[in-house]
Amino acid sequence: MNRKHYTLPALLSAMLVMGMFKTASGQYIIKEANEQAILYNYASAIPLYQKAYKKKETVEAVRGLADSYRLLKDYPAAVSWYEKLVAMPEHTAADELHYAGILMNNEQYAAAKQVLTGYLGKTPGDKIAASMKAGCDSAVKWLATPVRGDMMNLKGLNSEWSDWSTAFMNGKVIFASDRPYDSLRRDALFNNTNIKRKRYGYTGNSYLHLYESKGLDSGHVIPMPRAVNGDYHSADASYTADGKTCYYAVTNLARKHGSLLGKEQPYTLNIELRAQQWNDSAGAWQKGAAFPYNEIFNYSVGDPFISADGKTLYFVADYGEKGNGGTDIYYSTLDAGGQWQLPVNMGPGINSAGNERSPMFDSTGVFYFSTDGRPGLGGLDIFRATKVNGAWEVLNMGVPVNSAQDDFAPAYNGTNSLYFSSNRKGGKGSDDLYRFTPAKILVFSLEGKALNKKTNAPLADAQITLRNKETGAVKNINTDSEGNFHFALDSLSAYGLDGEKALFRPEMGVAVITKGLTESAVLHRDLYLEKIEVVAVESKPKDPVPAKGVGVPTKIDLTGKFNPQNIYFDLGKADVRPDAAKELDKLINLMKENPSWKVDMSFHTDSRSDDNYNMKLSQRRAASTLAYFLSKGIDKKRLTAKGYGETRLINRCANGVRCSEAEHQANRRTEFVIFER
Repeated sequence: MNRKHYTLPALLSAMLVMGMFKTASGQYIIKEANEQAILYNYASAIPLYQKAYKKKETVEAVRGLADSYRLLKDYPAAVSWYEKLVAMPEHTAADELHYAGILMNNEQYAAAKQVLTGYLGKTPGDKIAASMKAGCDSAVKWLATPVRGDMMNLKGLNSEWSDWSTAFMNGKVIFASDRPYDSLRRDALFNNTNIKRKRYGYTGNSYLHLYESKGLDSGHVIPMPRAVNGDYHSADASYTADGKTCYYAVTNLARKHGSLLGKEQPYTLNIELRAQQWNDSAGAWQKGAAFPYNEIFNYSVGDPFISADGKTLYFVADYGEKGNGGTDIYYSTLDAGGQWQLPVNMGPGINSAGNERSPMFDSTGVFYFSTDGRPGLGGLDIFRATKVNGAWEVLNMGVPVNSAQDDFAPAYNGTNSLYFSSNRKGGKGSDDLYRFTPAKILVFSLEGKALNKKTNAPLADAQITLRNKETGAVKNINTDSEGNFHFALDSLSAYGLDGEKALFRPEMGVAVITKGLTESAVLHRDLYLEKIEVVAVESKPKDPVPAKGVGVPTKIDLTGKFNPQNIYFDLGKADVRPDAAKELDKLINLMKENPSWKVDMSFHTDSRSDDNYNMKLSQRRAASTLAYFLSKGIDKKRLTAKGYGETRLINRCANGVRCSEAEHQANRRTEFVIFER
């Protein structure tokens, strides 16, 4: 179904003989085909053009077939005929533009871009062609990054024909369809129809009529009353919030002023807007007045959207040179006297050089519409627009809402699910009704405080580290003067949170998990850091306490004979290294020469690694060194050896404090006190 022109060719007496012609020359058949095309009877024109083409392969026959298939939205058939057409020397630049559009409809974006590049070389400055070319590039990106969500074909409402223009009224779903309606309008007594059997020449199908359903189940679909549906088109219903006023698009047979029956020339009746009012006492719809700015003999006026309060009517019109391009979106307001005011064009912020269609506002004030005049995937695309600083910001809704074919007639029903229509591939019929529910966008953040574990006082300038365990990404921030920190989180992940500050034991690996959460949230985690009580000691331990009855021992200064600073151990090990053994041997030899000497040895580590581990490591080193002295024949009574781990730091380098390697080395020491009794 072509949404741009659901027009009504008016022939009056000429209607009775149209289609009756004799088989004749190819030129005569072309003439008959062109006459059918002028009347929008493309379904009838196609076999005539095909017959003419078989007689003679003319550019006129090929263009007739290409254009007819394009206007009937048969994109695969159209592309093959346009390919033949542009290969003919007589083809026009307009043929190339149509060919590019059909290539886009068939998702052949690289080929379409190439055609458009050639076309723009011949017709520079063409806004439509430039927009289409930009759309070829954007389409590739949109297809690669579709919006996450649930797309549903409303199969219970759709048929093998054209079904489109969703609306909602008092719990019912309203839509338009050109399905055969005789079988749905039978009188139980006489088994006849209440609507005349007619077909729309454009498609060969029935005229569009409005249907209603109590839900999304096909078992509840029925045509709307005769007061709403006439003999010709009825579509695009829009209701006020109370459900008592409806505006919709119709076509009605009318005679041009001054014409005489039997002498009528073919002419077109365009779409017009009419109102319906619900009569509570009668329990039925009653026809209201026609929109005063209808111009059925000149322009189409359709796609109505009535505001919730019934005071503003948005619609689409093709007012020729009055607009920006093809069809534009206008609005009219109702004055205090109940009269519709002169329509106002929504301006270039919305309207383009192309065709704008199906305007709609949601309950939050966001404006939705369809257009083929902005970069898109092909045909009509659905856009959303918001006012920012008085200007419209317009955004293509991307994939999967938009496709390479026509996507139009957006509608909301008080939820975040978008209802719309599309003739995309894979549908049930020509146009189908769809519903897209975007995946819930979950937003998470983390906030908390760094606190003194003992006093609960906030810790300023503490370093907070957040590690994403799945991606490996690391974020670092420092707390403010009140100890606060804040991180934005990726959705559905797991993190480890660390807190560190000088002279405090860090808190490491606090779990933060967003997996499994179904609602956006601000998570809270506080970090508690324990104050380190640093025991400052002199570089040498205190003198040993003498035994009872014994005087204070005399310290021995071994400067130049023995250097304890050369006593090192491998990282994490306690074995006496060969280089350390050479230095220890100097002291052992002195002790053998002086049997009254005794030695007090202490072993220390830096603050890195676990406290308990460091204590045990220092004690193993003490034991290893003591064993070395004993192996060299020194009496155990002359020796004391003890490990202190990191309990006797000689500088500021406690847990969590950033220090140089030299500062850590100062703590990682072995001390000897030699004295004589």
